Amino acid sequence: MSKVTWRSALGSIRRVLWLLILVGAVVLVGWLRFWRPVPASVARVERGPVVQEVLGRGTVESQREAAVGFDLVGRLSNVMVDEGTRVSLGQELAQLETVQAQADLSSAQTSIDAARSALRRLAAEEERAQANLAAAVREAGRTQHLAESGVVAGAELDAANDRLRIARADLDRVLAQRAEATRGVAVASGGAEQRRAAMVRTTLLAPFDGLITRRLREPGDTVAIGTTVLRVVDTDRVYIDAAIDETVLPQLSLDQPALILFPGTANDVVAKVSKISWEADRQTHELRVEVTAPKLERRVAIGQRADVRIEIARRDNVLRVPTRLLHHDAVGPFLYVDRDGRIAQVRPRLGLRGNEYVELLDGLPEGATMLAAPGAGTSLPLGRRWRAQ
Repeated sequence: MSKVTWRSALGSIRRVLWLLILVGAVVLVGWLRFWRPVPASVARVERGPVVQEVLGRGTVESQREAAVGFDLVGRLSNVMVDEGTRVSLGQELAQLETVQAQADLSSAQTSIDAARSALRRLAAEEERAQANLAAAVREAGRTQHLAESGVVAGAELDAANDRLRIARADLDRVLAQRAEATRGVAVASGGAEQRRAAMVRTTLLAPFDGLITRRLREPGDTVAIGTTVLRVVDTDRVYIDAAIDETVLPQLSLDQPALILFPGTANDVVAKVSKISWEADRQTHELRVEVTAPKLERRVAIGQRADVRIEIARRDNVLRVPTRLLHHDAVGPFLYVDRDGRIAQVRPRLGLRGNEYVELLDGLPEGATMLAAPGAGTSLPLGRRWRAQ
């Protein structure tokens, strides 16, 4: 074979090889693009509950809390409890210095003793005045009889009557003084009772069974009327004060089932709606809703953050599809499904929309295979074969 013929044959072979490589690449690209099965996740149409919930975030609050302080002005001598201390009804919490109060009580008691002494003295004077009046009455009667018989002159009768009037006036004076002394005893006794009450008020008592959450004053501090010394809350009667979007107000009602989730925990606490506010926030347009649990098995702190989920609608034993498989376009919602091993599209008729599932009214039978692209927000090519991932 000549040199020219050999080069011509080699060129032909090269062209054929390049053609084969090109055809192979086209076939490979076509297979990858049009014939290779598409990976997809699989789910089945099943029966179960569909629950529609509204979410809210709130804080732990107490149905009973009190800012306790004294209704006297004074200096704190002792605070017997600290933050975190559990207290019972009537337990002593703090005390004011009582030196002045004790002095006032002692002075009031002295006033009572003096008033009672004066009353006893006036009682003796009354007895003497009564005796003088009785003697004057007898003397005036005898003198009147003698004057009528002409034994004594009229001047003696007048003198006897004057002594009678003086005796009566003296008795009236003593009786008035005794009445005034009696009132003095009552006033002194009332003052002493006020001082005793003030002594009692120098001790701060727990208004109910609860927990000390704040200690705001220390021994030596001067407190005024209304100054808060301690904060007490009833931790056995707590609720979640949650903010809920105002648009769900028509669907809210008392005693609706709810769940409470505390940050850092995995278990929900079963609860119910106990109160719905009559006023929405004018800035955030949210409602305040109270959610109460029958009993909390865990420790909570007043003001602690908590999330709530309120069940506003429910359908049991209905066909349902996961919300994550539902897609939307300009026409409406649709699902990717299996049709003889290939990807198809179905537009179902839907009912109640829950947070995790949507009620399926029509479009797919129970057990039908639904497909989803493995990546979030991606679509599946219609008509292509698929394989489970």
